[in-house]
Amino acid sequence: MASKEPRRRGEATIFAHGSAFKGILKFGKPLKILGKFEGEIKGSDVLEIGPQAKINAHIEATYVVVYGHVTGNVVASEKVELKQGATLVGNIRSPKLEIDDGVIFEGQCEMKGNSQLEKAS
Repeated sequence: MASKEPRRRGEATIFAHGSAFKGILKFGKPLKILGKFEGEIKGSDVLEIGPQAKINAHIEATYVVVYGHVTGNVVASEKVELKQGATLVGNIRSPKLEIDDGVIFEGQCEMKGNSQLEKAS
């Protein structure tokens, strides 16, 4: 069964290969990170972590797609996708989770509906 593409509100902002940022990142439109980031990421749209990306952060977004390396907890209100070759060291909280073959995931997963996630926060 083909996976449903996340709905996007326009073109993604891209942090290119070779970029490196630290701090608190907030976004309201699709975001794609291809470089490095350390800190906290909060957004109300799709976050894509590219294959070469290295992220050390707590992540909260609507829909999170990981191709690269993430160290930190991931909270998504709709879905988390871990694509082939991805590494996630941290916990996941999302109503839906998709993990491809070849993914390294070290952590715990909590899957509840959106209203249950909001009550748990």
